[in-house]
Amino acid sequence: MIKDMLAKLENQLLRSMAFQVEGDYSAALNGYEQAFEALCFYEKLGYKPEVETLWRRVLEAQPEPALVLFFHGLIQYHRGQYLSAAEAVHAAISLKPEVAFHYFLQARALTALADYSGACAAYDRIQELAPDSGVAQEGLHVLAVEKEMPGDDYYAWLQRFHEWLKPARYIEIGLGHGRSLALAGPETTAIGVDPYQGFWDKLDYVCPHGPATLFPLTSDDFFGKYDLREVMAQDTFDLGFIDGLHLFEQALKDFINLERYAQKDSVILIHDCLPIAPIVAERDRCTGFWTGDVWRIIPCLKTFRPDLKIMTIPTKPSGLGVVTNLDAASTVLSDNYDDILRYYLSLRCPESFDQRRMVCSVGPADENLIKGLLKIIP
Repeated sequence: MIKDMLAKLENQLLRSMAFQVEGDYSAALNGYEQAFEALCFYEKLGYKPEVETLWRRVLEAQPEPALVLFFHGLIQYHRGQYLSAAEAVHAAISLKPEVAFHYFLQARALTALADYSGACAAYDRIQELAPDSGVAQEGLHVLAVEKEMPGDDYYAWLQRFHEWLKPARYIEIGLGHGRSLALAGPETTAIGVDPYQGFWDKLDYVCPHGPATLFPLTSDDFFGKYDLREVMAQDTFDLGFIDGLHLFEQALKDFINLERYAQKDSVILIHDCLPIAPIVAERDRCTGFWTGDVWRIIPCLKTFRPDLKIMTIPTKPSGLGVVTNLDAASTVLSDNYDDILRYYLSLRCPESFDQRRMVCSVGPADENLIKGLLKIIP
């Protein structure tokens, strides 16, 4: 299936090239970015010749030197070669200083290199060139994330949980383009639930150890239609990941539904539990970078389920909640669901990041501490 995914990504690159020729640079760049990120995943799996062929195809299609340099920089950025990316885009800017998206890549590369003043200057330049794009404001959120949550992103932490727990059964709610679902190890049977992305033709990633079983349903419909024990061919799951609608009430429903099939030491991970700013935590999306109000689930669980072990890892871009010591027999949350919603939906997102850290039970991003929470012997 990996060959099929590479063919799909090649077609995606061809569509992006067509958008570029038509002058639709926004659609072109979105497509390139999505494909480049996925291609790096497959390059690391050992498909370097196939991936390099596609890199060359993009570079050879560029009509001028500045674009060749820009796309070389973009490829290097997604490969994690941030200094090389910064040097390439600097050269592109020297040739075409009036192109706003050059500075966007420069800002991202400099942010990754912890050159925050340089990144800010790049975003200032974008504001001058494209004041109505909103890109500069979004970039400031990214800068704040890097300052407040340095270190690995949540994919790296998900990978660690798979390596630590070696789950026999893994279930993921909300798939995106499939990158997190593809992290499952060779010992894991994976299940993915998503009404929009629950089809292989919608995903860009597949686990190298074997494809997951997909259910193109809302999580409510999935749990209403299926007994998870029968789907898993096992009484309990070992690891679950909630990353669905980005709304508190749905995240709570998903937690309740998952816990019914958990054992005491199962682990449920919840994405987007630490918003970088109140505006990105609005229930109605008004920013590109958006977490929704999932953060509310942490104080909710701390209050109504003090028996649970809970912490939030401050991992970019928006925190990762960790919950264990689960109880499949508990009905506290479902019995009080309506009252919970009435109270927690009235809570305002704290203004300061330190206050949000406290409310969301943020601990240090320390592997040994988290292994202790999970009772994993180092």
